[in-house]
Amino acid sequence: MEQKSAMKKQGWEIEAIGITYKISTKKREHPFKIFTKKQEINQEPKQQVTNLEEASLGARHVLKDVYCKAKPWEILAIVGPSGAGKSSLLEVLAGKLTPQSGSIFVNQNPINKAQFKKASGYVTQKDTLFPLLTVEETLMFSAKLRLRLPQDQLSSEVKFLMHELGLDHVAMTRVGDDRVRGISGGERRRVSIGVDVIHDPEVLILDEPTSGLDSTSALQIIDMLKLMAETRGRTIILSIHQPGFRIVKLFNSVLLMANGSVLHHGTVDQLGVNLRTMGMQLPLHANVVEFALESIDTVQQQRKVLQQETQPQLLSSSTTKSRQKKVEVGESRSGKFTLQQLFQQSKVVDEESIDFGFDFPLGFANSRLQETLILTHRFSKNIFRTKELFACRTIQMLISGLVLGSIFYNLKDDLTGAEERGSAWSTCLGNAWLVQKICLEKKDMERMVSGGMW
Repeated sequence: MEQKSAMKKQGWEIEAIGITYKISTKKREHPFKIFTKKQEINQEPKQQVTNLEEASLGARHVLKDVYCKAKPWEILAIVGPSGAGKSSLLEVLAGKLTPQSGSIFVNQNPINKAQFKKASGYVTQKDTLFPLLTVEETLMFSAKLRLRLPQDQLSSEVKFLMHELGLDHVAMTRVGDDRVRGISGGERRRVSIGVDVIHDPEVLILDEPTSGLDSTSALQIIDMLKLMAETRGRTIILSIHQPGFRIVKLFNSVLLMANGSVLHHGTVDQLGVNLRTMGMQLPLHANVVEFALESIDTVQQQRKVLQQETQPQLLSSSTTKSRQKKVEVGESRSGKFTLQQLFQQSKVVDEESIDFGFDFPLGFANSRLQETLILTHRFSKNIFRTKELFACRTIQMLISGLVLGSIFYNLKDDLTGAEERGSAWSTCLGNAWLVQKICLEKKDMERMVSGGMW
């Protein structure tokens, strides 16, 4: 317990070493050659593949030997153009993707996926909220699924969180979406963040939290996250596409990526110094991050030149050091590691078998029966929120059923009858409003399961 309380005070330092992630680019051949030939004829000429090794292996490097470190009480911003690997890196850090090589450490301890999911929060780029529920109801259902507390304490936790997120004035307003009128886009984004911080996570990972927001709302979101990091000691890791000048000032460190590789890892001031070292002239009062993104091709070329110049020196120095040093302790970019930790850098750690060394409950806040009751309550409240609309849809389903039943009545028990029954079944499913409602909730269920809610 003393070790756990000490960790709470000092926060969680997340360190990723040598993360390499590949995806397969091989296309499955069609079993019928005639279709394959037609596809080849109709296909437009593709761009030539520059990396012959990746083309021969049928794999594309999404992340290439990525190293990053996120400290508590700070915000680490991952920036880069589209396709740089920002979202993939966040999913690897959150334990949703398993890289082919590399390791992730929490305070220099190997990560455990099951425990990390329960002690962290992951906010996806797209809001997966129920539009007909109010802000308070949305946060309350999330609290019931994550926290094992009495009802009065749950209510106080939700009210305190709404005050922290600045959602007091819209507590009883429906969340809404593109079709249902509700709160604004910035407030909806705050609700999404609140759903994943209701259990007070030590690490908060956000994928494009300012996507689709205006400059003022985006600044308010980042300012709120900055306040969370400084007041609660959270380790906040987020990806952002094009941060404004005022938003960049709130970042403690920046990870600049392109084509799956890290081009810079450090403060914004250090990024400006590195750009000037490469011979690039920064305009007066320019946004350093935005300038680096606009000049990303030049930065990559200069980095390759520097690597080619420094590689012979590194090889000679490493040879000299290997002769003088013993093989007892290895050294990496972040400090010294034992042989066991060095082994973890070349092979992915078995997250399911290695523990943090800290006491975190692996169980869920509710039993399966309680989870079913909570989800049923939420589902019924979302359906019966508009009683008139629900009654009209029920009558519509009944009339559609009678019409379809009269069309497909008295079918024969042969091949034609079986085909007509299949057609009737698919038509019924396509018109069933309840089935469509369940399909819309699929993403929310996947998010809750992957986040360790139930």
